[in-house]
Parts: sequence; C-alpha cells; structure tokens
Amino acid sequence: MWFQAVRRLNDDAVDFWYKENFRISKKTFDAICQIVSPAIHRQHTTMRDAVPVEIRVATSLWRLATGDSYRTCGLMFGLAKPTAIYCCHEFVREICNLQDQFIKFPRTQAEIKTKIEGFGRKSKIPNVVAVIDGSHIPKKDPAVNHEDYFNRKHVYSFMVQGVVDSSSLFLSVATGFPGSLHDARMLRLTDLFWAAKNGDILFEPTLDLSGTVVRPFILGDSAYPKRNWLLQPFKVTGHLNGDQRKYNEELSKARIVSEHAFGLTKGSWRVLLKRLDEDSDRVPSTIIACCVLHNICILENDDTPIDIVDSDDDDNERDDGPPCDDADDIQAAIVQWVANH
Repeated sequence: MWFQAVRRLNDDAVDFWYKENFRISKKTFDAICQIVSPAIHRQHTTMRDAVPVEIRVATSLWRLATGDSYRTCGLMFGLAKPTAIYCCHEFVREICNLQDQFIKFPRTQAEIKTKIEGFGRKSKIPNVVAVIDGSHIPKKDPAVNHEDYFNRKHVYSFMVQGVVDSSSLFLSVATGFPGSLHDARMLRLTDLFWAAKNGDILFEPTLDLSGTVVRPFILGDSAYPKRNWLLQPFKVTGHLNGDQRKYNEELSKARIVSEHAFGLTKGSWRVLLKRLDEDSDRVPSTIIACCVLHNICILENDDTPIDIVDSDDDDNERDDGPPCDDADDIQAAIVQWVANH
C-alpha cells in the first residue's frame, strides 16, 4: 500500500511526498488528522478492522487535491470504491462542520484593527478590513433548472463568494448559488450583506477624513454595489482624473488578495478545477471543505509551494443600482485621502 511505503521513507522524503501529492506538509496532514479524529475515528470489531484515521484522511485529501475518481483514490490506499466514497463524504461533512471554527469574520475591535493593519501594508486606502470576490466552480449539467447554472462562459457552475483578509485567509464563504447569478445579487442573498447593512459588523473603529466619518470597509470590483461599507473602483472610461486613477490603483493593490486566495485554493484542491460530478447537494459542501482546508494550511504556516491558478472570474456587468445615501461622499473622501498620502 502506498501509505505504508511512505512511512518507511526518511523524514525529508516523507515531507516531500506529502507536498507533491497532497500539496500540504506532513505537519499539516497530522494537524488535519488530529482535528477530525474525534469525529471519524472508528473502533475495531470482531467482524473487521476499522480503517485508520490516517487512511481515511489521506484518501479524502487525495480526492480533493487531484479530483481523481473515488475508485482511483480507493486503489491508492487499498480501499474498495464504496469505502472510499464513504470516507470522503464523511471527511468533507466533518470539515464543513468546522467551518465556524476556521472561517470567522472579525467581530472585536482588536480583531478588526489587526485586519486593517494588514491591508495598511498593501494599500493606501484606509480602514480596509477585507476584500470580496466571486468565483465559478464547474459542475455537471443539473437535472433541474439547468439553465440557471449556465454561466457567461457557457459552462455549468456553482458560484462561491469569498471575503478574504490581507493574508489570503477566508473570513466568510458563501456558496450554492447558480452560475448565472450576478456577483451583486449573490452578495445580497448572504448574511454578510445584511449584517453589514444593519450595522452588526463593520461599525468600528471609525475614521474621520476631513469631516467625513467612515466605517471599516470591504473592497470589491465594479460588479458589487457601492455602499458606505463596500468600496468599488471607478469605471475606466478614459476620462478619469489623476486622483481617481490613483484610487483605482490602490484599490487594485488590495483587491488582488482575493484573486490570490481563490488561486491558492484551486491550486491546492484541484477537484475545484474539474467538473464536479457530485450530486448538486454535495457540491457546496466540497467547496466549503476546500476553503476550510485552505485556511488550516495558512494557520499552520504551511509553506508548500502551490501553482496558483489564474482564472478570470470577474463579472463583466457593473452594478449600477443606487448607492446608499452617503456612499458617494465617502468614496470622494477616500479619493482625497489617497491623493494626499
């Protein structure tokens, strides 16, 4: 069995094998095993020996890291196809159950201040807590309402919305949306939008910019609506002044982090790059599990080199709905701030 053979290698070779095949280090693999062990550990019975936790996790990670079939993943670790399916589904379910533990939006002033300081090292736009973006995950043609999942690239997909901090850590993930949905519409269907709109999050610390008081921000591309907590770039028309162009440049420096996060996630967990032939109700769980594993790798300071996937998932249609009352004044104050710093 591959897994037993790996154990006979020296430490450096073992770590290299994990990085090459799972795209994580042995240390991170052990951490993941420890995290899920209470939920997936099974006792031996008189009828059969239980599949060890390490084999269960390895089979599941192989599936997520490669997108190989369940039969191939099972063969890699000496499991029958039904057992491999069971192990993978159980692992994904338990990782998803840990979503709130590893994907957390900052709530306290101290947490928000830390996020703002992180973006302060990347961009001159002040009071930035996070950046937001959407991405498509290809899936098989659904049996019901298939036209809703047919996106602008003429493939069937699920949408995922990610809110990311300066270290590419997911702070919020929402998925399960059909691929034809506009990014702005997807945002409005999430709890994050209503929490920010109602002032339950992103309400402090405030910043006084020459008489304009601004709250903490999320940055998005032009597909997102302009709000007093959500900044978007100016539409490039060829008539922007120097201050507006500088504002767009600084916003782009920060917003690239979200593309980096999705690129890292898809580069590590390449099941997201292939057409997911899972039942539609399982696809969101697979996406969430990959995002949780991405965060675990960052929190474990895993330095495994990843081939970042470069994908253009930006929505081409601008959200030109009416901004909230003070959004334009706030954007103008930010533009002036950036011009003067």
